Amino acid sequence: MENLIAWPEPRLALKACECSIDSCHEAVAAELEARPMCLDHFVSISTREMDIRSACLHATPVDTAAAWSLKNFLASCAQQAEDLAQYEDTRGKAAKTRLLEITRRCSELGRRLRRSPRVAASFPVWLRREDERNTWEEETWTSTVSRHGAGFVCRRSVEVNGLVVVCRRDKGYRAQARVVYSHFDAEGRRHIGVELLNGENFWDVPQSGAA
Repeated sequence: MENLIAWPEPRLALKACECSIDSCHEAVAAELEARPMCLDHFVSISTREMDIRSACLHATPVDTAAAWSLKNFLASCAQQAEDLAQYEDTRGKAAKTRLLEITRRCSELGRRLRRSPRVAASFPVWLRREDERNTWEEETWTSTVSRHGAGFVCRRSVEVNGLVVVCRRDKGYRAQARVVYSHFDAEGRRHIGVELLNGENFWDVPQSGAA
């Protein structure tokens, strides 16, 4: 529990001149979703949030409200990072490089949000782990699909970044995939999201004409 981030009460955080992260007394440089932060915590936490949200783009459908929230987050994060990178007193070249990396990743996530929407769809599949020490196969169904990935309920233990093979039971298509997300829902079922590494348009999803 000692590694958990403890946020102060909102009314105190708004008045704070110090970073709102527990035990940090550095001056506030930016604000991430109404949380005042010093430069170092803004960089580290915004980077972590983008890792999490990037995985979620693969794993779950993005509805209108979620897309709006994510777009606002990316716009705010990118603007503040860009502004901080231009300050002459920003601490050194390394800090500016990290800030510019945040703006680049925000732009990339924004493009993915437009380019690869998830849709709810149920395709029968075999999920297979091909490993000398731990080979298994199970039948399941997709919960969401896009041109680049899919989400499933999976009974087996899978690690993020692990490789699996996805086979469509209806058409016999086969593709290798990387696990990008794994979590349990309130009923104790494991949900995973995968990024397809081959098999162009594996799910026969029409390509959107939108930019």
